[in-house]
Amino acid sequence: MIRRNGTKSWKNIHATVNLTLEDLIDIDNSNAQGFSQTKYELLNQASKDINDLIKEARIKKKHIRAIGSGWALSHIQVTENWLLNTKLLNECFEVDKEAFHETYPEDKKQLLVIVQCGISIAELNVYLELPKNKNRIARSLKTVGIGAGQTIVGAVSGNTHGAAVNFGAIPDFVVAIQVCVGAEKPIWIERADYRVMNDVFIEKVNSKLLPDTNIFNSALVSFGAFGIITAYAIETEKIYHMKFPKIQEINLSKVTALFRDPSYYANIRHLEMVFNPYEDDTFYLVEGTQVIYEQGLPNPRPLWVITDKLGYSPGDLTTKLLLNLPLVSGKKKNQILFKEYLKNGLLSEVRGTSGQLFTATITYLEGYNETAFAVSINDIVETINIAKEATRELKLPLVFQTRTVHPGHAVFGFTNHSPRAIVFEFGISNDAKYPKFEELLINRLKAQNIKYTLHWSKNSLVDKARLMEMYGQAKIDTWKKSRATLFNNEKELMEIFNNPHLKQAGLDVS
Repeated sequence: MIRRNGTKSWKNIHATVNLTLEDLIDIDNSNAQGFSQTKYELLNQASKDINDLIKEARIKKKHIRAIGSGWALSHIQVTENWLLNTKLLNECFEVDKEAFHETYPEDKKQLLVIVQCGISIAELNVYLELPKNKNRIARSLKTVGIGAGQTIVGAVSGNTHGAAVNFGAIPDFVVAIQVCVGAEKPIWIERADYRVMNDVFIEKVNSKLLPDTNIFNSALVSFGAFGIITAYAIETEKIYHMKFPKIQEINLSKVTALFRDPSYYANIRHLEMVFNPYEDDTFYLVEGTQVIYEQGLPNPRPLWVITDKLGYSPGDLTTKLLLNLPLVSGKKKNQILFKEYLKNGLLSEVRGTSGQLFTATITYLEGYNETAFAVSINDIVETINIAKEATRELKLPLVFQTRTVHPGHAVFGFTNHSPRAIVFEFGISNDAKYPKFEELLINRLKAQNIKYTLHWSKNSLVDKARLMEMYGQAKIDTWKKSRATLFNNEKELMEIFNNPHLKQAGLDVS
């Protein structure tokens, strides 16, 4: 059901983007009659309502974008015309046995679910790990990021990465996409060489089948440019625990030996590392291994809790004030930040499910931002040195975190470095130093011929030259051709989903 709110001031959850919207539109699974609906009726109502909105936007020449939790720190997903709030399209459905394609593996059928676009990672974890129906087994997501507040489509479309060293990023567990483009029916996209649902299912969800591997891989990380995604089919695993031993303190020689040894990753499920750029040779290693799920274990202590034992917190603006105190050096500020990060931000001597371990739904404190970039694991030492030198040069208070990820299939997947990607992340005060530091890092990486990619949801806007540096002409052409094919080369329809981010990157036209 659609509700129009008219002109509204809007900001993303981390308060890094502020806009005045022409219309903030809410959509949910309710209906005017007030009766309960089947899963197919819910899916069909949502796709029809959204398609009708797109058609209206086309007639009125408005841009329209869908928003979930508003978790992205960049302008990647927004528009100043019509912003569609999808948070209440948050159902999750089992698949009927007779709905699978004949080639879909039998052992995966009980692990596949259909998720609506607005379900959050936290809500999805609850559905999977705590089944209410005896006919459902407990399951886990194949990988997750640190945060659980993002909606599933937001996490996939912006390439939330996690730290799964032998699997991939969040987009890699998606196996089918339902997307509305303003046509008579939504499009159901699958890979041509990995069919999932059969014609009976496609008809029940009133969709048009498009089995095309290039379009599927392009649509995975498409940040709203391929229309409004209404649902995914995702593959999960039988529920498991991850076990984290005590954090290891190691030196750069050990980092080099471990990360460049292919055999090191064999028994690791999740791999992080943090370092203080003002310390010369100290790194903290966080290794998670997969173990058998056991019921009755105590819940892990939540991370990223910023209140003290009495419930007091410093307030949204305090961090920005502390980080910008003029008489305190960046090195001294960093000592304070790093101490708190080690205490509140890392998994150590703990065991649990992914839904228990990765629970962060807090916002970044007002005035604070975060950025991330990925390089090949082969370039880890050189990149560490660049990060340290640049931080010291600008005298910034920063904590660097790295997460190691197996490459995946998305055309614009920023974690697709071989043999594995290592993602460098850091929080920074959201002021003029933020883009300056980002540019300094990129220029230093380029000077040493280190191939890099930027996190789509966290970084400054990408222009045409930078897009070419990161992905090359072949991938850009594949993505743009896939988008044009999906929209039947109707430029007027594609324009509805364009925004400044796409235009600056040169992705608004085919």
